[in-house]
Amino acid sequence: MVVGSLVVGLGRPAIWVVALAGFLAGGGAIALAWPITVLPTPSGLQNLLGAPISTLAFGDPSPELVRTAGLVAGLAVVLLVAGLWAGAWSERQAISLVLDEAAAEGYTGPAPSLRGAPGPGQVALLRSLSLLPPAAVVALGWPTLYSVTYQELILPEDLATPLPIRVIAKVPLLLAALIGTWLLADASAAVAVRRLVVERRGVAAAWALGWADLARRAHRVVPVAILGDLVLALATGPALAAAGLGWLRVRAALETPASPLDVVVVVALWVAVWLGAAVLAGIGSAVRSALFTLEAARRP
Repeated sequence: MVVGSLVVGLGRPAIWVVALAGFLAGGGAIALAWPITVLPTPSGLQNLLGAPISTLAFGDPSPELVRTAGLVAGLAVVLLVAGLWAGAWSERQAISLVLDEAAAEGYTGPAPSLRGAPGPGQVALLRSLSLLPPAAVVALGWPTLYSVTYQELILPEDLATPLPIRVIAKVPLLLAALIGTWLLADASAAVAVRRLVVERRGVAAAWALGWADLARRAHRVVPVAILGDLVLALATGPALAAAGLGWLRVRAALETPASPLDVVVVVALWVAVWLGAAVLAGIGSAVRSALFTLEAARRP
């Protein structure tokens, strides 16, 4: 199954493109933007948000502030819905492409026809259900996270260490619970989507069967999930690290006197590295999708 997933994921570039779209829609765009992102400092956040938050908490907010808050909230909802739908479309298309390629390579029987099978809307609904367990962990752990962050802001113990690292060091169990819950929910949802699309189950039935498969066949589903995440991390991690270092070189070239040719070469090399990271993210996502699809195809 693993060999078949590698052959299928690496052998058809169309799967890379579809899988990359799902990776970007599912939050991968943030990972790819990380090399060129400058995180705000606590003082910068205070200067930016202090006055609006004080106005909301202790006074009458201005109509302009209310409109801005409503616009930001509406934009967040639109981005969430669009991301869910785009990711669902990508996952739905990747399942079809993987099954066709696996059948052509002889790793499975004839590919089933997915004409009339549940579409991106139902897949998006199922994926949104998988967000409930991590959201519950966040809701339960929010008071602890808030108190630790507030304590580090007003009475920091080590200013040399960035604030996020100090907060993470104070709540390792909460972070581990959140990551573990997210990984399990994602694995069960990946299995449930295959149940939904290939077996044409209902959304609720597929979601329940995803968790049931995770419990009954943990010896298969959990290793597949870990292997898929490991492949994606190994494919994108070094490339993104190289892109981050390259961006520092680009900034240095732009801030110091240099010939235009040197700047063009440095920028072109960085763009090539960044695009390579995007391609590797697509390949890693394609292999991960093939792992879950072929594992479902081999289930008795």
